[in-house]
Amino acid sequence: MKADKEFFKNVIENVIPLHKFFNIKLLDINKGFAKIMIPFKPELIGDPRAMALHGGIISTLMDSVGGAAAMTTLVSLEDRLSTIDIRIDYLRPGKAEDLIVEGEIARSGNRIIVTRMVAYQSNRSELIAEGKGVYNVKRKADLK
Repeated sequence: MKADKEFFKNVIENVIPLHKFFNIKLLDINKGFAKIMIPFKPELIGDPRAMALHGGIISTLMDSVGGAAAMTTLVSLEDRLSTIDIRIDYLRPGKAEDLIVEGEIARSGNRIIVTRMVAYQSNRSELIAEGKGVYNVKRKADLK
């Protein structure tokens, strides 16, 4: 499946219902790499006293970007991808601002893809969270 950036943009922004609900935007995608953003809105706050983003929003976005990076390795529209495990280390509270996450493939095998992800806001050197995702991939050839 040779897919261009417009194909991935449509899938990430419009086809996946959760992404559409949160208004997730694709900022960049290349083989083994993805960068997405969720625009800030008050409903994303988890701690109203500190005006900090909810940790579940951060982990959701990190899982999404890891999956998007893994998606760049699929060869058919019939291939399947699912999360096996995800680990998130929260490093500092997220502010009431847009959240950006990047994911890149650390290892891509026949059935397992491992990604590394980072989350940040206006300054990439001040990470909010970092993590690792493990995804199961079933390619069309394996589905028979």
